[in-house]
Amino acid sequence: EAGFGADLGAEKFLDIKCRKSGLWPSAAVIVASVRALKYQGGADVKQLSREDLPRLAAGIAPMERHIHNVSRVYGLPCVVALNHFVHDTEAEVSLVRERVQATGVPMVLARHWAEGSAGAEDLARAVVACAHGPDPQPAYLYPDAASLWDKAETVARRVYRAKGLAASAKVRAQLHKLQEQGHGHLPVCIAKTPYSWGTDPKELGAIEGHEIDVREVRLAAGAEFVVLVCGEIMTMPGLPREPSAH
Repeated sequence: EAGFGADLGAEKFLDIKCRKSGLWPSAAVIVASVRALKYQGGADVKQLSREDLPRLAAGIAPMERHIHNVSRVYGLPCVVALNHFVHDTEAEVSLVRERVQATGVPMVLARHWAEGSAGAEDLARAVVACAHGPDPQPAYLYPDAASLWDKAETVARRVYRAKGLAASAKVRAQLHKLQEQGHGHLPVCIAKTPYSWGTDPKELGAIEGHEIDVREVRLAAGAEFVVLVCGEIMTMPGLPREPSAH
């Protein structure tokens, strides 16, 4: 369970956790819902329960990019699980299935929301079938020897489809200092909004050619990675100024 989208959760899992552990997954599941896809296509939040094929079609593009990243960039066999809800129409499900199958990746309609474990049996079988293929080889985005800046820029370009990074002289100096202090071999952990491929949560859809704005650098020496805080984002634990206990 990577959390967030494949651009954040899976990238961190594969480039940081798998690199550290020496493990590599046999298969991946990309989870989507018709509601989420319509939202990415520009549908109003209050209208997500209504059939909207044009906005659904537009919103599938970001998912196609996730599929490409997982199956092509990282080389993992994968299956798309479309979480089914009562307001999803047959036309919407058919459209998603048609677009997913065009990528060469199987899609399974997961009905566990309504049917419990019985509704996930087809998905389980599809995952087992994926995992029983040839073992994929680790495909990290960047080598340990690359500089911290190059590592972050590689993620930005190959995963987020950005044209590169934008950073102040102060941020660049911080990265240079960490490099000189012997931390350059560490992987990078990019903290940014999960709602967009960029750093602006309002930029929906499969945007490309944007810049990833790095505003802060933090060294996690114990965990052994360097955090690049991008855009306006609250990092974990994300506690409020006034605790709920008050």
